[in-house]
Amino acid sequence: MSKSAEWQIEKTKADDGTRQEHIKHLTIPRFSARIVEIDPFENCPVREEGMVDVSQPVYRLDHQTVLCEIEWADVVPDADHPQWIRATRHARENLRGYFDRWKALPPIVEMAGRVKLDISECLSWSDYTRVFCAENNRTDGKLVESIRQLADAVSTGELPVLLAMLHAADYSRIADELDGEDIWRRLDYTHGNCAEAVGLAIMRL
Repeated sequence: MSKSAEWQIEKTKADDGTRQEHIKHLTIPRFSARIVEIDPFENCPVREEGMVDVSQPVYRLDHQTVLCEIEWADVVPDADHPQWIRATRHARENLRGYFDRWKALPPIVEMAGRVKLDISECLSWSDYTRVFCAENNRTDGKLVESIRQLADAVSTGELPVLLAMLHAADYSRIADELDGEDIWRRLDYTHGNCAEAVGLAIMRL
């Protein structure tokens, strides 16, 4: 979950593999909207999005994402909708900036390199999750297996970084298998860039 005082992004993943991402404005006027990834060539939602309601207005955020399924908790005149759509686009870009910082942190660059996971083209947490899952599928599970092996070799301060990368990729079950609840104890030995990498990954800011 990414959150500021005024905005919040929530991401969920269903058992069937479909996902939903919503951005919420927490102060008046309160509203929420779904962020949907589209195929820029087919101009329709990608399969991972599942069912999408396009009966309401749809607003493009960029060439790969749109804003739809907007629910207004407070009454907002139609004439004011465009300004709040622009504000939503700006808020999403600001929140996404945390991901850019995360993937550039030295511990993340190092760990990703050691397991041969290329995240250079990822622009968001959802991109990271998709790339991670795709690479693990492509290698028949070898990505997760390499992380398991690396977990036995990294330092006490580095292990939480590796586990947090699993959490951020929606592989929390594997992370829990590797360290269980001890990750919180290990955070006492994690400082600097490693601590920041763990915090951002767990909170998906």
